[in-house]
Amino acid sequence: MDKQSAVNQINLEYPDFFIEKIEFLGSGFDSEAFLINQIYVFKFPRHQKAAKNLYKEALILKEIKGQVPLKVRDICFVGESDALNELQFVGYEKMEGVPLVAEILATLTKERKDKLAKELAAFFKALHGIDLSITIEGLEVEKKSKAKHEYKVIKESAYPFLKDSVKNQIDKVYQRLLNQEFHDKNCLIHNDFGASNVYYDLSTNEINGVIDFGDSAIYDRDMEFVCLMYDYEEGFDQEFVQKLIDYYGVDPASLINKFNFTGFYNQLENIYLGKEFEMKELLDESIHSIQKGIEGYEENILKEDKTKYYL
Repeated sequence: MDKQSAVNQINLEYPDFFIEKIEFLGSGFDSEAFLINQIYVFKFPRHQKAAKNLYKEALILKEIKGQVPLKVRDICFVGESDALNELQFVGYEKMEGVPLVAEILATLTKERKDKLAKELAAFFKALHGIDLSITIEGLEVEKKSKAKHEYKVIKESAYPFLKDSVKNQIDKVYQRLLNQEFHDKNCLIHNDFGASNVYYDLSTNEINGVIDFGDSAIYDRDMEFVCLMYDYEEGFDQEFVQKLIDYYGVDPASLINKFNFTGFYNQLENIYLGKEFEMKELLDESIHSIQKGIEGYEENILKEDKTKYYL
């Protein structure tokens, strides 16, 4: 989307809003972003799922504002869509500060990092304790339904290229998964949290706020922390992550078990992600990587059924 197209869409919904300056901020798989008049960030979805996530995020931000100890962005503009539960765009107030990337985190003192870990743990505690006053379609994710959908996509996209022995391994994984009884703590989670979601004020050395709630879900709370344990590129080193987890008070044994099983399951999940999000290179590489069998199959499925640690 070019700048003029963005301006046109905004003016259709807000004809009296004067756009003096527009700057392209960047684009990702889900959306394109523009800075308007130096004070608003407008996000435009690139596909239907992103449009649904934008709708979901707008509702969640309104719900959690004032219920978490860190600032979240105000929704200032909404581009309504003819499609149910979708938005054409959202305009947020600009979050001041810069993403808390690895280079910044590395310069902070041990005491400052400790304070940040406490603040983020308190943020998660508050977020995970929120009972939404509204029902948001698709927000609550049931593990067996999620696994069943992933299995269906994997069979359709990968089975034509796999030997029967490998297909039998995959069938066994999902047979165990779909017969599993899960007893996890489900709550509202950010679900895509990394250092780039934390905006930091370099002049005050304080967190300004947290952004990007489009992937939020009501799901297993441990997903929040297991994702952080994998999040090396986002700026949170593992010493910092462990501090955050300790302050929150999560059972580390449960996290480690889920972390390890997620490493095993990623071999299958990457096939699903490659197909679902049209990432052909990831899809092809993931199918190729299991041609001789799923690595860790015996340890995670045959010797002990570790599907209870599925995320």
